[in-house]
Amino acid sequence: MRPYLVMLFLLCASCTKMEDPIGNFPVYLRLDLTTKDKELREENAPGCKIYTQQNINANFERAGFGGVLVVRTVTGSMQAFDLACPYEASRNVLIAPDENTIYAVCPDCGTKYDIAFGTGAPDGVSRFYLKRYNVVGSGSQLTVTN
Repeated sequence: MRPYLVMLFLLCASCTKMEDPIGNFPVYLRLDLTTKDKELREENAPGCKIYTQQNINANFERAGFGGVLVVRTVTGSMQAFDLACPYEASRNVLIAPDENTIYAVCPDCGTKYDIAFGTGAPDGVSRFYLKRYNVVGSGSQLTVTN
């Protein structure tokens, strides 16, 4: 009987859902790679640009919880992540991309998150991936949403 209790406990423990520490906040960005967002063009891969409430059109655009990091990965795909470190879960603790656009690093906990390949995978104390947003569109016009 005892082995069954242990198995039941392990089964229940493995089914616990890890909650998203960032939550859902509105995201809507319109990107134009021919003008204002040219840092994200294919020839600049890997490359990135940061969007916060201070540098977007606040009348109709939204930048999530801590802001949005849009990345052109080494493979040329476009990815978008919330700037808030999911381990710290604070609007005041924002990740920052390194100079080579390989990692985004949290200044408080020190966790490095993969952005070069667009996974947002943590390497450090955090067990949470970066919060990902959708990037849709083609050519030079893209939209980031959640």
